[in-house]
Amino acid sequence: MIFIFNTLYTIIIAPLVQIIDFVFALSQRVFANPSISVLAVSAATSLLCLPLYAIAEHYQQIERDTQKKLKNKIRKIKSAFKSDEQYMMLQAYYRQNHYHPMYALRSTFGLLIQIPFFIAAYSYLSHLEILNGARFLAIADLGAGDALIQFAGMHINLLPILMTAINVIAAVIYTRDFPLRDKIQLFGIAAVFLVLLYNAPAGLVLYWTANNVFSLVKHVLYKIKNPKKTIWILASAIVFLIDLYVLFIHTGELHLRILTICAATFILLLPIIINKIRAVGVKPYDANNCLQLFFINAAALTFLAGLVIPCIVIASSPQEFSFIDSAESPFTFIAYAFFISFGSFFFWPSCIALLFKKKIEPVLAVLFSLLLLYSIINLFVFPGNYGTISNTFQFDTPALLKSGIVFTTVLNLFSIILVTIGFIILIRKNYLQKLIAIFSITLVVIAGLSVPYIVSIQKEYLKLAIQKPKKQSNDDQKNISNINPVFSLSKTNKNVIIIMADRAINGFVKPVFDEYPLLYTQFDGFTLFPNTVSFSAHTVMGVPPIWGGYEYTPIAMNERGNIPLKEKHNEALLMLPILFSNEGFHVTVTDPSWANYSWVPDTTIYKDLKNVNAINTLGHYKNIWLSKNNFSETNLADSQIKENIFWFSLFKMSPPAIRSLIYNEGSYWKTPHNKADELVIDSYSVLDFLSELTTYNADYASALFITNELTHENIFFQYPDYILVKKVTNKGKGAFAESTTYHTNAAFYHRLGEYLDELKKNNVYDNTRIIIVSDHGSNVDAGISGDDFTIRNKRRERYNPVLLVKDFNAHGQLSTEMSFMTNADVPMLATKDIIENPVNPATGKILLSDQKQKGVFITNNDLFIAHRHNKNTFKINDDEWIFVHDNIFDPANWTEVQH
Repeated sequence: MIFIFNTLYTIIIAPLVQIIDFVFALSQRVFANPSISVLAVSAATSLLCLPLYAIAEHYQQIERDTQKKLKNKIRKIKSAFKSDEQYMMLQAYYRQNHYHPMYALRSTFGLLIQIPFFIAAYSYLSHLEILNGARFLAIADLGAGDALIQFAGMHINLLPILMTAINVIAAVIYTRDFPLRDKIQLFGIAAVFLVLLYNAPAGLVLYWTANNVFSLVKHVLYKIKNPKKTIWILASAIVFLIDLYVLFIHTGELHLRILTICAATFILLLPIIINKIRAVGVKPYDANNCLQLFFINAAALTFLAGLVIPCIVIASSPQEFSFIDSAESPFTFIAYAFFISFGSFFFWPSCIALLFKKKIEPVLAVLFSLLLLYSIINLFVFPGNYGTISNTFQFDTPALLKSGIVFTTVLNLFSIILVTIGFIILIRKNYLQKLIAIFSITLVVIAGLSVPYIVSIQKEYLKLAIQKPKKQSNDDQKNISNINPVFSLSKTNKNVIIIMADRAINGFVKPVFDEYPLLYTQFDGFTLFPNTVSFSAHTVMGVPPIWGGYEYTPIAMNERGNIPLKEKHNEALLMLPILFSNEGFHVTVTDPSWANYSWVPDTTIYKDLKNVNAINTLGHYKNIWLSKNNFSETNLADSQIKENIFWFSLFKMSPPAIRSLIYNEGSYWKTPHNKADELVIDSYSVLDFLSELTTYNADYASALFITNELTHENIFFQYPDYILVKKVTNKGKGAFAESTTYHTNAAFYHRLGEYLDELKKNNVYDNTRIIIVSDHGSNVDAGISGDDFTIRNKRRERYNPVLLVKDFNAHGQLSTEMSFMTNADVPMLATKDIIENPVNPATGKILLSDQKQKGVFITNNDLFIAHRHNKNTFKINDDEWIFVHDNIFDPANWTEVQH
């Protein structure tokens, strides 16, 4: 039952919520005023609903006229006949007049139209964070009841009463000549909304009040001559004033102001556009063929946006879409995308087609045919290469959206014009039947395209399901009051700690420390190596060198082409644990990236090693952290994916010229939220609990090899301590205050600094060597150099991993060492003066660090999923190698090479 309800909600209501969210987000970006944005949503939905209200009024008037016509005869029949005889006579009379009692439902059509829009507005506005604390005139908080009248410790919400008064006035005007039954119905509806919305947030009541004002104006205008023309002229005047304000007075971003003008003008010109499309040449007598063509193309668009595109993305990395919060299977997201696409492209357009029939069917047939053709061209001919995408559909290189856009736009526009001309010619030649056959084949092909991807996703998911450890239930985790330590350090023996911070950026270290000078004290004795390069921009190729050294760089692993990549990857992960355990150390490994080439690290690769304990901590302490911090409001990762997956399909189906607008800096025109991402909490909770997870009384040497993914996520933290809060109210004022990547890096160092204080407090700091390293950086501007030198639109920050080292008994303020380094130097740094001439147990070769002296080969290959590579070698093209040497800040030292 719940599944059916959720499905119906996704099909019917979710598309309306998307429209509301888009209008609100656009208005918010332009005006930065929540109350204006609420009014903009009300105006937009009212304008969009005008045709629906017009058809509703048409059917309601037919019902009123019919009832008036039949009234006297029905009264006579009821007075002359009784029981079954009365029933038979009435049915006969109805048949004579081509009427059925069910037609009486036409009188409620206006109400039925309002219901889905009310549900959509209620679900969106009743819990909208941005309304909390927002003012509107005398209303202090749009996120709560207005409480405008207060006395004797009580308050009265005035806005719902005003809303009801306007509703009643509109009903009185509208039902002036109506029968009593219709009047009672509308007054009853006004009373119901008063009860429903009396204690609702003022923002929602403001929306519905504005709707009632628009309705009142509409009813007044409908009583005058030529109401449709008058409404259109009035709407034109309002849109013209808005356009003038936005274009010449407002000082916001120009492209957003132009988008606002285009959106408002498009709604206004929709009737003219429809008439122009009618002129293409589809004849009214082709109504059945038009309807058939529309349904075929609506289904094709549904499959394209709801199945093919999501399947292509998810099939590239099923692991990233598996076991995410409440959504265990990737098909949860595919199903959501399909249902919302079905609602957007099929359900609602079909309702419009069936309501307006011959007036709109030819228009929809042409419009959806062209829309499908454009979408196919944009998706398959102009797919675009925008870098790596996360499972929340955000690119790591958004600058590529604008790369070469002029040339691509010209070609795209030229192809669209050709297709449009060709389609119009076929329509004018009356080839409608042939077009139906062609588009029917297209529908079958599009639906079939998803099949191999679905099979691939299912196979990968089943593999992952077998490897996935059983999760503790939320109740089990919440009942845990104490955290059992998993790390042990010694006060008398040597300790070695290596922390691999996924995607931490070297260039952010100094800005973070300069912003919060206490970190310089906390990171006592550390040396920063800014001149460090990684071998790849992705974990699958960037992690092996960290744990295995230069034998496990991408080029070195490919040279050993007779050994499976998985085996070589495991060799790299196992090398340091084996070396240190052989030296008498007790080793703890957490969350080893891609262990056994499993997305969820398969720690069984360590099970036969003596004194080595391997565990996965990611997400294990999330619910404990939530409970301890009274942190119930979180943004579920599965919700983020669902919010973006349909928008991403629209993104891929749209012309390259407007994709940057649709992407909207990764927000896809959703209203910003301040809730913490649960994926962030998975990693943040481990860092926050490091002190509680550690004991300091071990009687043996200890080595901790920790992986943490906080720096891989994107979220804002509360300045100046960069702590995780329910609502960020202070992002800071530095150069990177608006960068979520900077915030996650800052939060990482702040939490780690607190842990370092604990090490000092427990007298284990001096006898502990600590290395902080990352597998790669990120394609953001961290200000590492004065020039804008890039490699194929990829910034050097992408290959500039963090490398921070504190040796035994080292002290002093953070120092900087500019020697040319790579993250493959970590094994030698870790074993220095502990293991003499360390030997790789898998290959028998001595570990060396002089391979970098003449430079190193790194790769800009973007295949970041293990199984997308060959079995024994990384699938790197000859032109995807870069030779780097000496000073990485000198552009002359970066050379793209063929290998």
